[in-house]
Amino acid sequence: MDNTRLFQEHIDEILTATEGGVTSRDPEVVQSWLRCINDHSLDPEHKGEARIVTEAVLKEHQQEAEDLLTTARFGMEDLYRRVKSMGYVLLLTDAKGVTVDFIGDEKVDRQLKRAGLYIGSEWSESNAGTCGVGACLSTGEPITIHQTDHFDMAHTPLSCTAAPIYRSNGTLMGVLDVSLLISASEKYSQALTLEVVKSCVRRIELANLMSARKKDWILRLNTAPEFLGVDANSAISIASDGSISGMTHGAHRMIADTLGTNWKSNDGFIGKPFEDVFEFDFNDLPYMVGAQTPGEQALEMRDGKVVFADVQAPPTPSKISKPKELSNVLNMIHGGDPAMERLVHHAARVVDKQISIILEGETGVGKEFVAKALHEARKKKGPFVAINCAALPEALIESELFGYAPNSFTGAHAKGKKGLIEQASGGTLFLDEIGDMPLALQARLLRVLAERELRPVGATKPVPIDMRVISASHRSLKELVENGQFRQDLYYRLNGVVLQIPALRDRHDKNWIIRQISSLVSHNSTLKFSKEAEEALRSYHWPGNIREMINVFELCMALSDGAMVDLGELPDQFQK
Repeated sequence: MDNTRLFQEHIDEILTATEGGVTSRDPEVVQSWLRCINDHSLDPEHKGEARIVTEAVLKEHQQEAEDLLTTARFGMEDLYRRVKSMGYVLLLTDAKGVTVDFIGDEKVDRQLKRAGLYIGSEWSESNAGTCGVGACLSTGEPITIHQTDHFDMAHTPLSCTAAPIYRSNGTLMGVLDVSLLISASEKYSQALTLEVVKSCVRRIELANLMSARKKDWILRLNTAPEFLGVDANSAISIASDGSISGMTHGAHRMIADTLGTNWKSNDGFIGKPFEDVFEFDFNDLPYMVGAQTPGEQALEMRDGKVVFADVQAPPTPSKISKPKELSNVLNMIHGGDPAMERLVHHAARVVDKQISIILEGETGVGKEFVAKALHEARKKKGPFVAINCAALPEALIESELFGYAPNSFTGAHAKGKKGLIEQASGGTLFLDEIGDMPLALQARLLRVLAERELRPVGATKPVPIDMRVISASHRSLKELVENGQFRQDLYYRLNGVVLQIPALRDRHDKNWIIRQISSLVSHNSTLKFSKEAEEALRSYHWPGNIREMINVFELCMALSDGAMVDLGELPDQFQK
């Protein structure tokens, strides 16, 4: 097919598409063609040579883009090492479309310059028509313009993949473009190239943010904790007064989505209080420095979404408020035992987050007691609803958990019944012995946690819920998953952070526990033990843990009638 016929077919396709005709082109390409004709008055029949600005004009653009050039160069060099063998060249343009930096193969230097893939080339849509840089600048979105996607027939041998670079205040800074001088591949072959370019741009924006906000807190964010240290998909900086001072473009879009605004409006995210976007106290950020587990890294946003943060403190963190002391409620669950101190330290990091918690420990170690302490320590108050999954009859568990609509089945109450899960909305749902929940109910619970709504038995409309879930099991849920006895997807939904409660025999604060339980069973009167009895209590193995100790002390209280309890008055198992 001769060039004249190709040229005419290209013109005909542009005119057909822009007049509303059927086309296989991507919508972004058609929109760019429309802008070329309607906004820029470009003629599809005109073949335009690449425009190269003069050295004086180029110098002016480079001086204005000095910050961009300094930040982006290292990222460009790293990217070029990865794509050089495939024939790509790299263009860095400013926000006006002028190429202020370039990396390419010197062997084809003359061909690149003729094609406009060279320093000083001007690729704005109003000048060059539909192209990678121009369309990217017009939309603010990453894009690939492949061969005949180009408006100007002179550029159709090229394949251009471009991504915008934004300043830390949310304004457009420039474009990184990766182009092929001649590409015979289909357009879908550039999909991976687009992801590589976007990844490079994220690193450039992060470097720019960290350079511009050196005295602020930096939060690298990702929706998956596993990738935080590899490729954070967004980042924000927080000033010492708790206000947002800068962000990458990914964070800009995330905040806009959370607040229900258009990211293109750029309506004053800078200066907005941290707590307007995140359900988290800014003064608690020091607790997240060095966090290792997903639960400790989790941040809940105002719309309920959860992201994970790697927090970097400023050089002088003393200028901001000191982190608050650990909640007295949490400090009151132990008497100095090192394992319990670690548990409280980890719990303090997540106590005010919506992240799910798993409590593991032997039967009787006080998992519900710890769950109640976690609930009471929260700033956000609400109901505490405990469900023993092992004790509910299987025939009733569905209606008990999810409730039912009025007259939904024979014997149902005429007004219906609110289920235990819905009763916990606004507070904490404690699922004791979650490992004993039937698999069919696990699937329904997973949907509730994923969609934040439930459908009562017999109801036609879902009910929205908002709660934090604490699960407990005397068996390892991870082992139950490996044995096929527990749903893996539900385990990952519940597994925000795992807190291991030590057995009573391993605790170093037995004297404190003895005093606490003595006061509990005697209703604050005095239950005293002789020296020999106390020694027996401390050295006993306690297979039933704290639950067993409560039972023993209640027996002693009933038999002692207020007198001191001697060794001989303890149950038989203590006489050994």
